[in-house]
Amino acid sequence: MSEFTAEQQAAAQAAIETAQKVRAGGELKEGELLDFTSTEGNHYTGVLVFKKLTMADLMKSGAIKSEILREAGVQDVRLVDTDILFMAHVISVLDVALHKRPECLLKLKEITEPDLLFHVFGLHQMWEAKFRKDFRNANENHSEAATGAQAVDTP
Repeated sequence: MSEFTAEQQAAAQAAIETAQKVRAGGELKEGELLDFTSTEGNHYTGVLVFKKLTMADLMKSGAIKSEILREAGVQDVRLVDTDILFMAHVISVLDVALHKRPECLLKLKEITEPDLLFHVFGLHQMWEAKFRKDFRNANENHSEAATGAQAVDTP
């Protein structure tokens, strides 16, 4: 992959800043930098703009996953290897969650390097985790409800 010009870097930075200013909910989008070298030696760079998934997006992701498995000839999901199910899950989530992506990720079903998909999926999972409250490391005096019988410990 070629190096980016100063104009492209400025445009990417502007896209990241714009995405960070968008309101919460299904419209929340934020940029992450992709700089990954696969086990085959290919180097991938670009800007990933993730979308926070809504319930409708999760249902769309499930439909895409079902379509991937159907196209592969799956008749009974119970007979499919868990690694294959996870790969279909990764592709379907990224297909919905990637609001903007570099050229190398335009056709997710045609990518031959699974470690690239796993890396981008991991970036999405870490990005999404930033929106979840960390109950275990929260200040004990944060809330009265956090110390009573009503407190729920999350996994």
